[in-house]
Amino acid sequence: MDINKTQLEALAKEEPKKFKRKSQLEMIWIRYKKNKLALFGLAVFLIIVIVSISTPLFIDYRTQVIKQNIMDKFQTSSAAHILGTDQFGRDILCRLLWGARYSILCGLGVMVLSLSVGAVLGASAGYFGGIYDQIIMRVLDVFFAIPMTLMAISIVAAFGNSIPNLIVAISLGQIPKMTRIIRSSVITLKDQDFIEAARACDTKKSRIIFKHILPNAMGTLIVEGTLTMGKSIILIAGLSFIGMGIQPPAPEWGAMLSEAKNYMLNYPYLMYAPGIAIVLTALSITLIGDGLRDALDPKMKN
Repeated sequence: MDINKTQLEALAKEEPKKFKRKSQLEMIWIRYKKNKLALFGLAVFLIIVIVSISTPLFIDYRTQVIKQNIMDKFQTSSAAHILGTDQFGRDILCRLLWGARYSILCGLGVMVLSLSVGAVLGASAGYFGGIYDQIIMRVLDVFFAIPMTLMAISIVAAFGNSIPNLIVAISLGQIPKMTRIIRSSVITLKDQDFIEAARACDTKKSRIIFKHILPNAMGTLIVEGTLTMGKSIILIAGLSFIGMGIQPPAPEWGAMLSEAKNYMLNYPYLMYAPGIAIVLTALSITLIGDGLRDALDPKMKN
């Protein structure tokens, strides 16, 4: 079929389509979206974070969370108390929502502290090597040999069970593992051509580490950070359960489980809400970490 002159002129005037190259973050998000479980984990975690941030706007801590009302104790689910009340007549739902703040805050604090210290120690040990590497690794081996839970209990017992002490205690158990992971990534990257080019340009060693090496190990850092946060939330709840973490009447989920264990036979619903909250939060963060690991895997780039 012949194309007339008018059609040819119209085709010639059409601007060629511009194809915009997707950025690296867009490619990571595209691969991440393919993992339905990872999306579910991200959605659940965002809901928990939004709830923990907005809870003080509609729940008063003194009157609705810690104030005792013995006349309303052990009430089952109702319109006034959706999840019922505990042995002191406190609304379980209000305490559950407020307790998310403690878990998210402590988990995030452990992740940031362990990542920051582990990144500095691991990057410097892997880059410089030699006696400096040996000293750092041997010191961390001492911490690595001590069970993380036992170390956290010892530190909290010695310095008190405040939130900062709890974050530091758990972080000390996570730093050795984080340092080793980052060190292995740095050892792999430091002999790459772009690092050799930076050395040839007489770039400062600190700039090479923080501007060239660590950004290229960011995928490993993010994945390990999310997994560390999930483990930390479980450990924080465990410490609170045995009385070494956040203390009542603060509505930390582990502390709520500890208070409910004495009534679990007659009032089992007291344990359901905090137990499910701990499992769901840790599971959502773990799913996010698994999704990020797959999305950041170079073998999956198309």
